[in-house]
Amino acid sequence: MFIPTISDSIVTAAALGLCYRLYKRRTALPLPPGPKGLPLIGNVLDMPKSHAWKTFAQWGDIYGGIMSVTLMGQPFVILNDPAMATEILDKRGSLYADRPTLELASMSGWDRVLSNTRYGDDVREYRRLIGKMIGTKGSVMRFNAVEDYQANMFLKRVLEDPKGFDVATRKTAGALALHLTYGYKIKEEGNDPLAVAGFSEITRPGAFLVDVLPILKYIPSWFPGAGFKRLAKMYKKSCDDFADVPLAYVREQMLNGQETESYASNLLREKDLPEERLNQIKWSAASFYGGGADTTVSVITAYFLAAAKYPEVQSKAQAEIDAVVGQNRLPTSEDRKSLPYIEAICKELMRWLPVVPLALPHRAMADDVYENYFIPQDTLVIANVWKFLHDPNVYKDPFIFNPDRFLGPNPPPDPTDLGVFGYGRRVCPGAHLADVSVWINVAKAVAGLTITRALDSSGNEIDPVAETMDGIISRPVPFTCTVAPRSHQIMQLVLEATADAP
Repeated sequence: MFIPTISDSIVTAAALGLCYRLYKRRTALPLPPGPKGLPLIGNVLDMPKSHAWKTFAQWGDIYGGIMSVTLMGQPFVILNDPAMATEILDKRGSLYADRPTLELASMSGWDRVLSNTRYGDDVREYRRLIGKMIGTKGSVMRFNAVEDYQANMFLKRVLEDPKGFDVATRKTAGALALHLTYGYKIKEEGNDPLAVAGFSEITRPGAFLVDVLPILKYIPSWFPGAGFKRLAKMYKKSCDDFADVPLAYVREQMLNGQETESYASNLLREKDLPEERLNQIKWSAASFYGGGADTTVSVITAYFLAAAKYPEVQSKAQAEIDAVVGQNRLPTSEDRKSLPYIEAICKELMRWLPVVPLALPHRAMADDVYENYFIPQDTLVIANVWKFLHDPNVYKDPFIFNPDRFLGPNPPPDPTDLGVFGYGRRVCPGAHLADVSVWINVAKAVAGLTITRALDSSGNEIDPVAETMDGIISRPVPFTCTVAPRSHQIMQLVLEATADAP
């Protein structure tokens, strides 16, 4: 007599669920083209283990600007053409405003941050609240003094420990985000008080089988293959602490009458806050902090890589700084319009090693048709931003770091217009703040630091590799370089500039 086991039941239920989903999606119109998959599992075996944007770009050369793959019955539409991404995700934004339910992110609590939250009242309110503070260029200008101070602190941290430039970058980005979000001033000793480790891994669509077979979330933790459950439990506490600890700090400071003006303190002054409102404040603040810190770290780290790999770029930038600013002061935001080459460097950093090479997935909230292709409800639509920014027909020699491409009468598109900050109703509400943060830190680094290639044991230069790690938020792979002050008086300028915090 056959007695079904737990695994038999799971496989049977999954197969029946897949058959039902496939039956519901029968239509006269085809899905966009793509690699042919296998019955039931679809393209699972075709999927790359890492850097999916490169594989998707190669497939795009074969199948065109819009293509699709299917994983265990779940359709994904990949957009390799920026015009198509604009048409679908911007112009039809109301239909694609939702995010998928990523089961592991949900189990670990990261579905409560803005980038992952399902579309609805909370998303609209988070965006409204954050937008009031940093949603326009004008609103961000209010924080120029704080930005300038933190960028000077960045120089100070690097000059005190040149080998730890990456630590200084992370600390500076975190310090700015914590200050604006919670009014918290970090201690210079030790690590940052908060971290977002693990976020990229657990929010990558399809990274875990439970994301394409949600029924697996019901299997017990001890069951073979259920390691994701133990991972979720580990991340759950870090996620809760990420939101709870800094907010508790603000509330304690407010009780003692010692709070600093911040995003959270302004909202917590509302009277008779119900639990729902407190949660909106808590998670919109966590979204503000997490999104701002991680993005800036990636771009500034890429500048150190570019300066070491392309010394002629650094020399040209320093010549511009010397001509406009001189060597007796440090650049400020007021110098921005007079430093076009620094501006071009920032654009090229966004293009060369994009922070989010694959835009976060949008979920089709209803059936749709585009260019005679069927996009079923619940399809996950992903814009391949990396492909947009490395198209040789748009950016000549796309793998070369060349800021000059953005100067002259006919520059190529600004990367910020090609999905760097997202699309439609899910575009990053902190884009203006990120733009200012990147510019001021790059300008300070150009003015105060000389970055060169590291030497190996034989005294030969080490050419750093221009490659990124995998993940939703992508950073340069670890590299070494030599960092030194540009001049003898630079440390004195930095000490004077960091003497009084705003």
